Amino acid sequence: MKQFLKSLFFFVVVGIVIGEIIVRVFSLSIDVHKFYLDKDNLIKNYPNQTGNMAHTHKWSINKYGEFGYEPKSLDNLVTVIGDSYISNIMNPPECHQANYLSQMGTKYNFYPSSRDGASFIEMMERAKALAHLKPVYQLLYVHDGDFVESIAEIKRNPLTVQISVKNGEVTFAKLKSSKLKDVIYNFKFFYYLYRNYLLKLVNNNDATNNRVLIKGKKIDYGLIQDLFILTKKKYQIQNIVLVFSPDTDKKVIDIAKENGFKYFQLQTNDYKSWQMPEDSHWSCYGHQEVAKQVAEFFLK
Repeated sequence: MKQFLKSLFFFVVVGIVIGEIIVRVFSLSIDVHKFYLDKDNLIKNYPNQTGNMAHTHKWSINKYGEFGYEPKSLDNLVTVIGDSYISNIMNPPECHQANYLSQMGTKYNFYPSSRDGASFIEMMERAKALAHLKPVYQLLYVHDGDFVESIAEIKRNPLTVQISVKNGEVTFAKLKSSKLKDVIYNFKFFYYLYRNYLLKLVNNNDATNNRVLIKGKKIDYGLIQDLFILTKKKYQIQNIVLVFSPDTDKKVIDIAKENGFKYFQLQTNDYKSWQMPEDSHWSCYGHQEVAKQVAEFFLK
């Protein structure tokens, strides 16, 4: 029995070493970016980072600490704010929304700002944090799930920026560190197993995508109305433009309109064609189609 355990231990160690070598040589794992809690209570990325997205492409974080595209100038600026659809690490940096918009012949420079799982209220907080750049417009790429996730009374989530519609108090996302996760991140083979197998046992690929988690649930339109009313009181909305996903609940859009928000709804007869094969995020083609409609909105 003792000899058997020694042999088993030996084969496990050899297997881990071989697995680590294979994952590193063939870039099978995903590099995790480093982030911090800023003085404005928002979780932000350290600037000038790059990393592998499995074996497909590299993600990048620009000198401003934002994923993907870096504006050539901060003059005549339009911010592009959102959740994982705007972080978009599942596509190469050239497929990012701000990059496509910069190629559409408009007179603006585009500044991306995002965090996976960001709620509507977090997007408003990000817009407030970027106000010192004096943007002409601030585009918030949203879906009805982003509004539902914003309301603390519906379901409290410590990883999400939320607001209480009763007292107006904003609760910011917690930055949680784990020694176990740090160990897993440093060992590529363990992280590969964790991300590709363990996480899939618990959640699907859209675990950080509130658009998928909320889908199909009944929306409390009264609370959504309260959220918009409170947002108008708490934030400057004059240059905010809500860019609604094609499958956004129409009643939510109507409530935004009734409350005086500028908005634009994306249109398509085949929304699936915009999405990636394995989840609901936009593909490069989808981002390009979105950018075309947004650019046309600006040109008009």
